[in-house]
Amino acid sequence: MIYVDEARCAGCGVCVETCPVGAIRLDGHAVIDQDTCTGCEACVEACPNGAILVVTEPVEAPLPAVQPTPEVIRVTPPPAPAPLRQRMLPALGAALAFAGREILPRLGSYLLDLADRRLSRPPAAGRSGAPIVQSRGRGGRRLRRRRRGR
Repeated sequence: MIYVDEARCAGCGVCVETCPVGAIRLDGHAVIDQDTCTGCEACVEACPNGAILVVTEPVEAPLPAVQPTPEVIRVTPPPAPAPLRQRMLPALGAALAFAGREILPRLGSYLLDLADRRLSRPPAAGRSGAPIVQSRGRGGRRLRRRRRGR
């Protein structure tokens, strides 16, 4: 849109002569007919006083007729963790299977060997090899000292 600043306009008529469509007339100062003006801006460059200005109006962009609907994303919560019993049962079963296959047979054979050794040994003797004599009364300490050489 072309605008005339009346305070600067001297009414010289140079803009009237340069307008190609005849949209400017003089009434003491220049007056522009906006209906016939094409906006070529030839008068703006021709004005010696800089009284003719170009005013740009913001253009409103047409809104789309249909607004896009926002996409709905459904968020499902993660599954609840399994209870401790369900998580531990496979590990417990594997441990029991290992113990049944590997440890229990070895433990059984060790205990049987130990029992065989104890049963096949003669009864235990004292430190010097002499049989242990159970004494009555106070003599137990004296006998032990004599055996040791005291």
